Amino acid sequence: MAKAIIDIGTNSVKYLLAEADRRKEAAVLKDAAKITRLGEGLSKSGLISRPALQRTTDAVNQFVADAKKNGADVIRIVGTMALRTASNAEELSDKLRELTGIETEVLSGEDEAILSFSGAVSGFDLSNVNRYCTIDTGGGSTELVFAENGEIVCNASLKTGALLLTEKFFSNETILQEDMDKADDELNQIFSSVKPPFKIDMAIGIGGNVTSMASVYKRMDKYDPAEVHGTVLSEEEVERQIREYSVKSPQQRRKIPGLDPERADIILAGACIIRYAMRFTGCREIVVSDRGLRHGILYSMTGG
Repeated sequence: MAKAIIDIGTNSVKYLLAEADRRKEAAVLKDAAKITRLGEGLSKSGLISRPALQRTTDAVNQFVADAKKNGADVIRIVGTMALRTASNAEELSDKLRELTGIETEVLSGEDEAILSFSGAVSGFDLSNVNRYCTIDTGGGSTELVFAENGEIVCNASLKTGALLLTEKFFSNETILQEDMDKADDELNQIFSSVKPPFKIDMAIGIGGNVTSMASVYKRMDKYDPAEVHGTVLSEEEVERQIREYSVKSPQQRRKIPGLDPERADIILAGACIIRYAMRFTGCREIVVSDRGLRHGILYSMTGG
């Protein structure tokens, strides 16, 4: 039977529909995302705005309708950072229950990190990699999970994401060096709250920011998950993209080959977080995973 997972993030709503049972590997039927900016203005007001709530409930309702149309016997709606922190988060949950009849599950930062890790590493052969970590840069938070010989050692959820960092430092049409320096200072402060438990052999990047950077690196006319999965971004390429984004306005970024126009205004912040996370883990390259939280939830439901 088909199973559906709808992941409500701070920046986007992601939808995974798969044919799955415990006797064989899940077959993905649909994997889609819609940018709804649920966390827009959240850091200042502590509230989900009415327009953001409407955009998000509309997107989730459409995905639920598609899942039902395709015969999904299980549909799970999960929320992350924005729904953990917004003081009016219950309004969104109530609205979705009214529209879909489904309860929204709000994941803890720890559960989100572990499930994202499980999804991200699937499809990679890590038998020869002893120590590695996943870096999940979302709109409102960044999740780090450290593993040794396939076992999770520790994880951390940091309160910085592409949408939050953009609203703080990169909301103007022209980006100044002063803005870049302030963002870097903030990231230094946030990342200094945790320490890697050991030297990392491999960093794996998850989320729309790093997959967008892989798409830009490959100058893709149309996004191809299979081609993005496993892409290696060097430190030099990350720095190159940051330079390109920082000298262009969001309107100019929309014309960059491979970049989703809807992500043009937050990609600079996302790239800066990825760069800092790479420095933090001591890795000079990052391997991109197109999989993440939604896949981890699917595997937890089906056993793989």
